[in-house]
Amino acid sequence: MRRMRLRLMAAGLVAAFLAMPAVTWGATRETAPAAYVFQHPEAKEGWREGLPGDCVAVSPTCVYSKAEKTVYLLAELCGLGEGYETEFFLLGHLSDRAYEGLAVAWDAPSVVGKAVEALGVPKGVPAKTLRGLGMAQGERFTVSLRRLGKDETFRSFADFVSDGCSTPAQNLFARGFPYVGGTGYDDDMPAAIIAAYTESKSLFGLPYSAPKGDVYGLFRSKEDQEAGTPVVVALKWEQLPDGKARVFHQRCDVTSETLAAPETLLETLKTLSEDPRDVFLDVRLDPALPLRSVSNFARLFLAVEAQGGFTLDAPAKGQVPLRAFTPQAAWRERSKRVFQPWEIELRKGKNGVEATLCQILEDWTVEGPDPALTRKCYPGVTPETIRDVMRKVDVNGGKIYVAFFYCAPEITVGDLAPFAEAIVEPCPTQWIFLEGNDPASAEP
Repeated sequence: MRRMRLRLMAAGLVAAFLAMPAVTWGATRETAPAAYVFQHPEAKEGWREGLPGDCVAVSPTCVYSKAEKTVYLLAELCGLGEGYETEFFLLGHLSDRAYEGLAVAWDAPSVVGKAVEALGVPKGVPAKTLRGLGMAQGERFTVSLRRLGKDETFRSFADFVSDGCSTPAQNLFARGFPYVGGTGYDDDMPAAIIAAYTESKSLFGLPYSAPKGDVYGLFRSKEDQEAGTPVVVALKWEQLPDGKARVFHQRCDVTSETLAAPETLLETLKTLSEDPRDVFLDVRLDPALPLRSVSNFARLFLAVEAQGGFTLDAPAKGQVPLRAFTPQAAWRERSKRVFQPWEIELRKGKNGVEATLCQILEDWTVEGPDPALTRKCYPGVTPETIRDVMRKVDVNGGKIYVAFFYCAPEITVGDLAPFAEAIVEPCPTQWIFLEGNDPASAEP
């Protein structure tokens, strides 16, 4: 009797299971850093079906078509849920960041770069955020996806990811990503092909400043994606007509005459704003200019840049970054800074410019949540000696990459530039404060 009951129970469980609706079992989405495991290696067999006939293979899963000016590659969707933050649009196959990526390619970034350059595309220049250049320089590429077995045609990134970062004028997905290039990070995390923030280890860059902390969450998945879905990715070169280079550098010399009558310069800037190219302005300041007049000009210039149309290039060797003239006034108050930079005071003396290098040392052994600050100064430094003094007295192992210049009103660009250039390697980020108050009288 007991055996009969067991048989009836088993039969009932089988019947109940058979009556359940069919379930499609997809791959489990990664939720933490881990090596990505591809789910559909069989997709490599027929993924090229429907692609242009002139495609040339760089690898079994990456080809390029010169006729279409497009690189095609095979990838898999990472399975982001609807509304989920997208940190990476496309990752190399060795990346461990699938948990925050849209798709992972079967190839490494260097392989994709080889295909891009086979189209005749030159390497670009990555962003130099510490020197004030947040935008990558390079030929633009738009990106589209076709999910195998689901999409009949290629669909824009805009169908898969919402863009809350770009302005209408920047229109990232329609205007494209600048190609930077690079071969040294196939297995160096995040090993990205296209990142959603300014990332040095990414084959493609972004056409604006996008620090990770500032843009986190501004790109999000529009719909639930099944993890492991095979997709063909199309990277199309948006080459300008007549083979015109996308990046254009314009030199801009600023003299006292420029500042006295800026109309000609403003007219030039207006013309550049209508140029279809990515315009980068190489601003050269006359050494004779007093810093106070440059400060006013810099604020006006940056306001014009913010309207779009051109980007300030990283400063040339021996030049001072124009952005350096626009620090935040709140940074003067040492006790409220997040970190303590080097401080360099410049004044005119009997024998020329007199410079003093200062350290702000933090003592965390005192009671309370904030450290005690001690100011140690080293007077008499020159452009030839300042770097050596920094090496000798640095207690932070070279981790201070910011310098504040406190300059007397009579200091000129020519007085400042040799000191700024001397420390550009350890301190690429520099800010200039014009002295109304003596920095030595401030805290501590």
